[in-house]
Amino acid sequence: MNKFYQHYYQYQYLDARDLVLAPIFIILIYIVANSFVKGKIRKDLRKYFIPALSLKMFGAIASALVYQYYYKGGDTMEFYTSASFIYSLVGSKPVDAMHLLSAMPVWQHPETAQYDFLPFIYDPTTWTMVRITAIVNLFSFDSYLVISLYFSIFSLYCSWKFFILLADLYPDQTLIRRFAYCLFYIPSVFFWGSGVFKDTLTLGGLFLVSFNVYEIFIRRNIGLIQIGWLIFGLYIMYSIRLFFLAVLLPCIGFWIFAEFRDRIIKNETLKTLSFPLLLALSSMVIILGLRRVMSTDENLSAEALQHKAEGFQSWHGSLGGSAYDLGITDYSIGSLVKVFPKAINVTLFRPYLTEAHSGFQLITALQSLFFLLYLLYTIAVARLTAISAITKDPLILFSFTFSLFYSFVAGFTSYNFGALDRYKIPALPFFMVALVLVNYYAEQKKKGVQPKVS
Repeated sequence: MNKFYQHYYQYQYLDARDLVLAPIFIILIYIVANSFVKGKIRKDLRKYFIPALSLKMFGAIASALVYQYYYKGGDTMEFYTSASFIYSLVGSKPVDAMHLLSAMPVWQHPETAQYDFLPFIYDPTTWTMVRITAIVNLFSFDSYLVISLYFSIFSLYCSWKFFILLADLYPDQTLIRRFAYCLFYIPSVFFWGSGVFKDTLTLGGLFLVSFNVYEIFIRRNIGLIQIGWLIFGLYIMYSIRLFFLAVLLPCIGFWIFAEFRDRIIKNETLKTLSFPLLLALSSMVIILGLRRVMSTDENLSAEALQHKAEGFQSWHGSLGGSAYDLGITDYSIGSLVKVFPKAINVTLFRPYLTEAHSGFQLITALQSLFFLLYLLYTIAVARLTAISAITKDPLILFSFTFSLFYSFVAGFTSYNFGALDRYKIPALPFFMVALVLVNYYAEQKKKGVQPKVS
């Protein structure tokens, strides 16, 4: 209990136990990881595992230090605050601790209303983060840094599964090395996608769903493990950020159709028309799905977005800060369609260098500049090969459609480059994977070589 008040009222979340336990856990993780690499990972992929693990753990520790000593707190710390309180009840009031792990504790167990001082207890989507953090905390000795390390391992596991899928589908070693950069080395992804954040779990869920959809529906490798991970990935996204599914599910449907198109459709004209028609249908489903989510999720309602936009812009404007404006006035479907290109641009290619007002923004601006330059390079080199690759390779099609549609959603719901840097991370690996593959097809065509695709 005393530690909870220290967290909540003194804004001190890291203490001596973190300094002792975190290094011990890091050493143990490396010991286990080295054993895992030798016994479980195929030889050509082993060299990528430890660097990927190191970046994930670095992101987890670095983000914890930034939130403690730079921001002096934040949502991630409040997840821990509530989880730490639940941990303190396990020995003295185990029934209460168990009831607080419910999805909506106050509604399901009215007696837990005595704990309504806990942050997010009335917000089911955010309380999911508290519940997961509390469960992880049972194995973390109430250390925020150790919890962060567990989150980083989960993030690595999920992204590694997708990396293995890419390596299986495209066995060219040069391409595999590029995939490693796409999944593990993007600064925003390993920083915001490794610690105690919603983004860590939803990004992990995205990779889990993508990998296991391919295993179950395309490879027909159907087992309890695959089904279990698929359900868990869907649950994470549904429980924490429902709009993920509004974007992801139509894109997955597009992916599966692309895999089986040649078997289903024999007429060449229909094959040619199928993709633009299905893209139009997917776009409609995504827009209608988002409209549905916006009407039911109070955090994404038109009124909430308008209020958030005004708040961000007035607050950061007064600080000379990082707000941006897409010119949305009424949040109708028509207005959202009009700003579609602007939202994608702000997510993938902004802030520009001239918009960077801090060290963190400068790193993001350099990253965005790289994305823009790589896109322009791809367009210049690939040209018509890009269109051919996108229409012929289902994974490129899925990666492009998901990254663009998700970029649109992230762009029009953030209104602040700081928040956007976190929200956009699911789009970045898939966008880069798509560009890398398009470039690969162009390179192989220039050499007159057939691409290595399984």
